[in-house]
Amino acid sequence: MIFDFIQFNNYRPFYGTQQIIFRTTTKTSSPYKKNIILIGGLNGSGKTSLINAIYVCLYGRRFFNKEEYEDIKANAINRRFLREGGRKSSIRLGFSESERSYTIEISFTLQGNNIEEERTIYQFSKNKKEHRITSTEEEFNSFIDRRIPIYVAPFFIFDAEKIRDLVGNHEKEDTREAIQKVVSLDLYKQLLKDLRQERAKEEKNLNKSIKDKDIKELTKKLKEDIDRLEKLREKQKEYKQKLNVLKEQKQEVERARRKKLAESSMTKQQLNRLLGNIENELKTIEKELKQIGHKKLVYFLLASSIKELKDRIKKEQEYLKAKQRLDIALAPYEDFMNQLISLPIQPPLTEQQKQTLYDKGRKIWAQINKIQEDLSQKELTIWHDLSQSDLSKLLNWPMPKDIDITSILNKYQELLQKKANYEAQLSDAPEEIDTKEEDKQLESINKEIGSLNTLVKNQQEKIIELEDEISRIQNHLTRKRKLQKELGPVEQKIDLLDRLIAATEEFVEQVTVYKAEQLKLHIEDILNRLFRKDDLAIIKFDPKTYTLHIFSEYGEEIDLHSRSEGEKQIIALAMIWALTKVSGADFPFVIDTPLARLDSIHRYQMVSHFFTNLSDQVIILSTDTEITQEFIKEIEPYVQCSYLLEYSNEEESTQIKEGYFDFADETVM
Repeated sequence: MIFDFIQFNNYRPFYGTQQIIFRTTTKTSSPYKKNIILIGGLNGSGKTSLINAIYVCLYGRRFFNKEEYEDIKANAINRRFLREGGRKSSIRLGFSESERSYTIEISFTLQGNNIEEERTIYQFSKNKKEHRITSTEEEFNSFIDRRIPIYVAPFFIFDAEKIRDLVGNHEKEDTREAIQKVVSLDLYKQLLKDLRQERAKEEKNLNKSIKDKDIKELTKKLKEDIDRLEKLREKQKEYKQKLNVLKEQKQEVERARRKKLAESSMTKQQLNRLLGNIENELKTIEKELKQIGHKKLVYFLLASSIKELKDRIKKEQEYLKAKQRLDIALAPYEDFMNQLISLPIQPPLTEQQKQTLYDKGRKIWAQINKIQEDLSQKELTIWHDLSQSDLSKLLNWPMPKDIDITSILNKYQELLQKKANYEAQLSDAPEEIDTKEEDKQLESINKEIGSLNTLVKNQQEKIIELEDEISRIQNHLTRKRKLQKELGPVEQKIDLLDRLIAATEEFVEQVTVYKAEQLKLHIEDILNRLFRKDDLAIIKFDPKTYTLHIFSEYGEEIDLHSRSEGEKQIIALAMIWALTKVSGADFPFVIDTPLARLDSIHRYQMVSHFFTNLSDQVIILSTDTEITQEFIKEIEPYVQCSYLLEYSNEEESTQIKEGYFDFADETVM
């Protein structure tokens, strides 16, 4: 699925008819995959209105809470247009899939004091005419959910600063369910549920025709056990919900405890840990500086000379090739002149006359035959007589990359200063910080969690025991039915369903573990590319709970809640990329403010590794402080088109213009 365009007609800040073309038809010979659409705008220029407009087109009030959507509707018509007497606004979102094109049209009309909304989807026929394909809200929602289900939307269209909350919420039940839906696990589980329901229905049909008393008693017992099993599962679900509430309370208390620790003076233990980290960083920098001095310095000193040598050799080679081409082109003339001048003439020509005749004739010959002599006339002394092997070796000699030694030395001095500061604080630092109140609360919550875990465990044992009993009864019933002289169609269907259920259960178990392992591998791969923290050493993705756990190189689990906002954003984006790879989904991505919280190193990693490989279409909304002139150079080869949202206070509206922010002399597209 690819977005083709979005068009606004007096919608919110966009006065008049304005549009953004997401996919151009211009063919290019560029070797780069041009999958990025770059949309710039200062705060308040309409970026949020744009991203919300896509949500409105796809899901309408289903995606927003009541207050949010009422606000969107109340301000749907551009204020300037409204003052001029206008009463209607609309959004049109075009997209393509396979070889078909569609347009979603959402219109808002002022009727009295109310805003009326109309939602329609059109399909383009082969003759480029559009015809309506939905007439009811149910048809509209069904059409959209078959393409981008609403539970998938937050993973493909999002504000990058808000998506980092995924790291803090990934353990919640609704988030885990959404992740499992994205990777299609819910489809497999639904299949298993449908098979069990079908079997229960056929079991009822069988009960009507069975005459055997034992089979009837077994069937009755089976029904009672199945009812008991459902009640046990409901009770276990209730326990788990209570556990989730307690875990959230525990996280709140832990956050309060961490906040107290962070706001208090650091303890000796904390200072020693920080000093150890700084000493490790100092050793790394010292090792790097030593390596530069021993192995790379000479290459930097000779860099300009090597470049001059390469340029001279290239110039000589070009001259020799041009002269060779000219000699070949003038060979017929040389033969002609040699024969002509050798003929006897009275009186005989002097050598100077012969040379003059030769030179004049050469120019006329070259002009008639359109032979270029410019390069050969620029005489060049050939200094180097090289074999093909030596020539190739010199021209391909690697040039050293620039290293900012000043930045490395500044970093080294900064670390030394930090070390001195921490050492000065060490003598006055407290041994520990009083967190007795939080510890007492955590102890109480942990006790409740322990009790509930025991109940869940006991309940699970009863469920397993009852499942085994149900399985035993089902097997007994199967053997009883096999003893009957003839198996009717219903018995055969139940037998087939039993085998399907067993195979599906095994498949669901294996695919659950497989999907979790794939997510783990992809998240690990992506974090290694985007993250440069040494303590993100081991990554685990629990196949039972579908939750992410990251450990340091010492085997200690890292509290993801305590990471910086930028780090949490990178981890969340890594999870989204992994979900995309595992699900095999082919959706366009719309990302707002993707780089605001990231430093320059992680910005470069995101631009070069994340956006360019994420999807066939990545729409990035940014301010001028995120995708700056420096990062434009990195992202430019992958940009298909770019736009700028400019809000005018005087016009009270936003204009959509082609091109990105003007950074002095350079812009994108």
